[in-house]
Amino acid sequence: MVSKLSIFKLSFITLTCNDCIKSTKNEVIKLNQILVDDLGINEENIKIFFSGNEGFHIYVPNSEYENVGSKERAEISDYIMFRGSIPETFGFRKFNMNKSSLPKFDDDGWNGRLAKHLFGTKSNRPKISQEIVSGGYALFQKKLEDFRDSIGIKIDPNVTQDIHRIFRLPGSINSKSGLTKIFVEDLKKFDPYVDACFIDDEEIEVAANCPIEFSLKKKKFGPFNNEQVSVPKFAAVYMMCKGIASSV
Repeated sequence: MVSKLSIFKLSFITLTCNDCIKSTKNEVIKLNQILVDDLGINEENIKIFFSGNEGFHIYVPNSEYENVGSKERAEISDYIMFRGSIPETFGFRKFNMNKSSLPKFDDDGWNGRLAKHLFGTKSNRPKISQEIVSGGYALFQKKLEDFRDSIGIKIDPNVTQDIHRIFRLPGSINSKSGLTKIFVEDLKKFDPYVDACFIDDEEIEVAANCPIEFSLKKKKFGPFNNEQVSVPKFAAVYMMCKGIASSV
């Protein structure tokens, strides 16, 4: 007997939530700190744009980094993401291990950030330092690898190092959401589902299949279960861009 194997194609659709945007904003804030404190960029030269979909574009015009090549951009990306860090980066030698060489809270750059993440509080430093020294080089290397995702800044390295990439023009509508790429004046107050939604509210009919509720322009929509509904044009465009609605 030959059994038949049913093959199903699985797909998923993402709808960015407020928590997602909040998390992305936090990454932008941390990135901004590194650009200013570590790379010496004037904060006034850092321009933040909402991409029109799920992220932000950070521009740094009028700086010494403006004309660097792909290789240099890749190295900057690694630094920002805390990739490729080794114990020697933080003064920890394989054959000369001592507690005094470990990062301190008052250190600049990644040393200070790592100290806060590694020890938690200054009172914990002596005990944890001794544990690291006792565990040796391999233990410290593993801790650095474990910390990479939690303290490294989440950026897109492929975009950052691509000097030939053409970025979306500010003021244009993103085809993945129907929202607009715009300059962000106040990151903390910025709400993309209000501030970047410029399509009008003319009512139109769509066939919608949206399993969750979402909010645009401070109005809530959904969930819709394969039904024909009348919604403002901005909500209809958003759902069609996300693949959860079609025109009728």
